[in-house]
Amino acid sequence: MHMIVNFWNNLSFSVKTIGLVVVLASFTVITGVRYHLLVQKITDTSVGQSTDIMLTGYKSELKDVVDMMAVTLASAVKGIDDEKQIYLKFKTLVQDARFFPDKSGYIFIYKKGGTVFVLPPQPEKEGKNLIDFKDPNGKLLIKELDTVAQAGGGFVDYMWEKPMKGLQPKLSYARMMPGNQFWIGTGVYIDDIQEQKEKILTTTKQLTSDFLETLYLVLGAAVLFLLMPMTWLLIRSIVKPVRDLTDFADQFSKGKIDIVIPYTTRKDEIGKLANALNRLGMSIKVAITRLKK
Repeated sequence: MHMIVNFWNNLSFSVKTIGLVVVLASFTVITGVRYHLLVQKITDTSVGQSTDIMLTGYKSELKDVVDMMAVTLASAVKGIDDEKQIYLKFKTLVQDARFFPDKSGYIFIYKKGGTVFVLPPQPEKEGKNLIDFKDPNGKLLIKELDTVAQAGGGFVDYMWEKPMKGLQPKLSYARMMPGNQFWIGTGVYIDDIQEQKEKILTTTKQLTSDFLETLYLVLGAAVLFLLMPMTWLLIRSIVKPVRDLTDFADQFSKGKIDIVIPYTTRKDEIGKLANALNRLGMSIKVAITRLKK
């Protein structure tokens, strides 16, 4: 610590002032960077929470629809043993059922083990076993739906063809109907979650970018047009007078006492030093005069 104090004391005032300005500027830059990182973290957190809320909403809606339809369909075929009659009942009840704003939601019914029983958009697949069917990513989605349905109900995400948009992420919920060997499910495309996420990110980044750009411009202008000129004026108003007064003090030491001390009209420490030197000069003159007498 002592070495640091000595080092600091041995620096010129100009170097000290410039050093302090550099420290201040560095602190400002670091603060700006930290703020930028904080905003980024807050953005990521808020986006994650927003998408989680949307996904939770979809899951709740899917489960409510499937639970309601499972009980309704099971009640409609209660006591019926003929599979054709059951098929007709199910077909009648779910054929035209569509939900969600884009009408992409529909009910599908499978037999336990993965055989299609009622599939309104693709009736040609009814009666086929799709337990080994894979989505484009290789996921055995029917097998997974069959598994979660028999386990009491659950969600499966996968890729599926969406009209006019191609392959998109989709989320389905499936469960067994009470009292029979059929499971029921429905799904919703969740590509809008990603779209909403990107929209939030774009908006937030734009707002953040505009704010930070303004902040950096203001800070840059403050440094360039305020801090640097003030630093230069501070150095000029102190360093030059100190050098001049030091030179006058040196002249006093060499016997040159008939000199006029400048800066005596200043009210700051420089003025006090100048007046002190002026009084010293007068005292020396008086002392010399007395010695001569």
